[in-house]
Amino acid sequence: MSPYGVTVGSSSEAHDASDTVTTRRVFAAPLGTDVRPADRIVSADGSEKWEVVGRPLVLPLTSLARVEATLKEVTG
Repeated sequence: MSPYGVTVGSSSEAHDASDTVTTRRVFAAPLGTDVRPADRIVSADGSEKWEVVGRPLVLPLTSLARVEATLKEVTG
């Protein structure tokens, strides 16, 4: 798990002559963090904006108890 709360993700580019890039990541937050479907997460400097995709997963019974959510960023 990354110390920054976001694990390595993937990106894809549509080959339709556009500049659109979709990037997906997994966001990890401390247990009890209120994360909901379609929430938006913005980086501290405001340069990155991510949207929660689907329902977050609550993992309370592991040594790394946390809330995980899939994020999507669309640029271009």
